[in-house]
Amino acid sequence: MDPAALKESWTRVCAAGGDAVALYFYSHLALREPAIRDMFPLGMAGQRDKFVNALGTIVASVDQVDRLGDFLARLGSEHVEFGAKPEHYPPVGSSLIATLAHFEGAAWTPELATNWAEAYQAISAVMLEAAESSGTDRPGTWR
Repeated sequence: MDPAALKESWTRVCAAGGDAVALYFYSHLALREPAIRDMFPLGMAGQRDKFVNALGTIVASVDQVDRLGDFLARLGSEHVEFGAKPEHYPPVGSSLIATLAHFEGAAWTPELATNWAEAYQAISAVMLEAAESSGTDRPGTWR
């Protein structure tokens, strides 16, 4: 994984506007996995902001993974409270990669795809571990 490449990529993607990026991501995810759509609130503006902010935080510290541990663990635990299950992570990752590829356009390369896939794998592993150890098993609600 090349942290510098991820940061440069995220900067280019964000140039399209965070709301457009999040809207594309959630639309792609809902079309690909309609059952997941019911997990989200009807009004998605706040959720779109949270998505872009969380991803920005992760990318900003991707080269300092030790600083991300607590943040990712908290995200993993919170997502259990929202009803996220381990089987939701692969489609989320696929929709994230599709979103990044869409906004990168001609700048999207196989190497960049690999970098993002490796980053998502590492991020989701920490989140899943925290989710499993959270002991939370209740119906999800979004704040």
